[in-house]
Amino acid sequence: MHKAEQENCIIHPRASSVKQAEGETLEDQEKLGRILASSNNWKVVAVFGWIHSGRKTEREDMEEVIAYIKKSEVKISHYITKGIDRFTRLGGTEYMRFKSELEKLGMQVWDTEGIIQQKRNYLSDLVDDVYDWAYYSPSESAEMARAQDAKDDGRRIITRLVRAEIKLVQAGYLTRRPTDGYILEDVYFDDGKKKKIGKPDPIRVKYFIDMFNLRARGNLSDKDIVSSINASGYKSKIMKRYGKERGLKKLIGHIGGKSLTVKQLQRIIQKPIYAGVICEKWTKNLPVKAQFDGLISVETFNLANRGKVYIKENEDGTLRILRDYEKFASTKPKRLRNNPDYRYRFFPCFICRKWMLGSASRSKSGKHPPRYHCGNLPARKHDYYSIPKEEYEGAIKKYVGALKFTDVMITGFETVLNDVYRTREKEIVTQSSMISHNVGNLKAQQASALDTLTVTQSPVVRKKLEEQIDELERQIQEAECQRNEIEVTEKDIKAFVKYVKFVMEHPSEILIDTDDMQAQQTLFGLVFEKLPTYQEILNGTPKLSLAFKLSEEWDKSKSQLVTPPGIEPGLTA
Repeated sequence: MHKAEQENCIIHPRASSVKQAEGETLEDQEKLGRILASSNNWKVVAVFGWIHSGRKTEREDMEEVIAYIKKSEVKISHYITKGIDRFTRLGGTEYMRFKSELEKLGMQVWDTEGIIQQKRNYLSDLVDDVYDWAYYSPSESAEMARAQDAKDDGRRIITRLVRAEIKLVQAGYLTRRPTDGYILEDVYFDDGKKKKIGKPDPIRVKYFIDMFNLRARGNLSDKDIVSSINASGYKSKIMKRYGKERGLKKLIGHIGGKSLTVKQLQRIIQKPIYAGVICEKWTKNLPVKAQFDGLISVETFNLANRGKVYIKENEDGTLRILRDYEKFASTKPKRLRNNPDYRYRFFPCFICRKWMLGSASRSKSGKHPPRYHCGNLPARKHDYYSIPKEEYEGAIKKYVGALKFTDVMITGFETVLNDVYRTREKEIVTQSSMISHNVGNLKAQQASALDTLTVTQSPVVRKKLEEQIDELERQIQEAECQRNEIEVTEKDIKAFVKYVKFVMEHPSEILIDTDDMQAQQTLFGLVFEKLPTYQEILNGTPKLSLAFKLSEEWDKSKSQLVTPPGIEPGLTA
């Protein structure tokens, strides 16, 4: 009797994730496989430990196993897996496909749970020939059922986990890596459950707040904002870059550390999460108020986006996100047919209370004197009258010239202006300090590169160092230029305060001397409780808002403008 030749086998442990591998280790699966091999006197020639999802059709781990079998110099007869759920989680059809591929290579598939039984010829006691239909495994139905159970079980596990995460996101919590500018913070509840919220990143939050604030002010282009943020030391967040080796994560480098670009700024500005609003696929693309404060207010977010993305709060407290809001916002002022030759038409007629009309009809003398007029139209059912433009506008300008802010208004304004100025001054000093700190770091890097350059002999290294030094010099110059612009801005603020105080003492400067007629109409609406008629202006009887009063000079000259009751000066029928 000759001793039977020992057969060879391979063992294929698999886990779906690193976390799962920690609970049921690949080593434990290998150990069970070796016990099965030893009991059958098989020699283990290879072990393929992989972390790979069993729910994928394209399987790198299976490709490696099949490639190894095809190239092997020794005959391999057996393939061992812990269980059918480790083999695949795609159901019976995919299970049979994978198993058939191995069988075509002369492999027999085994599981350590003992479900899989080998094929045999059920007519072997009658005939020597093997019919395909008579050659099958008695456990085939059980294998198919177990494979389907594995698929259903995997689906239930994923559904349960993802369902829980979706519910948390819809409730305003975070479940995944936070957006740059935030870090995750664990919050524990009375029931002991832990949830995650966003917390401002103490190192990076300042950059994102500045992005929104600078854009909300509206006086800088996106390119200028990017220059300012970069000068403050902004670099994209440095993150680890991983590759995979047999399904295991492997650190292969880092990404990030890049300067901000205009396109990146525009993408960042449009993310509602910075205003404390979550809007994504898991919220059905509907906005949800986060369980943590945003880095900036909703108002600042809307101002920064200028209607491109607009967060609107409904009366019931829910939120809406509107795109290109300016195109259809019901609150947007309608375009008015304003004629710059008759810029005070919006004052109402003293009879029908409709806007005055303005035109320069031909007179008997053949001239075309401009006049404000009303009446003699189907919609204005009263007699026609007109007022020469010069008289009409002269009376309005004289009245407005006598307006002053009340003492309470001036005092309150000065207090508010001082607070705003000091806040802005603090922002400028902080930003200037950040830029100075960044310049110091850049110069330190430059000095280090110069030191290395002086002792390096390699031409290749010297060239790279020279390029690095030139790039650092460029960044230093840009940062210093931005710092100089900020210092100029500080002086401009002081000049602006001076100008505003002048305007407070002379309101007519903003009411009369403005080219924007729509803005002019709005400003007059703030001066009066109700827009007065020409006759009320002549009589000095308009109802002023609480912020304004008439000067003493107007009281002295009022008698010169008022005429006996019933006679309206400047009116012609």
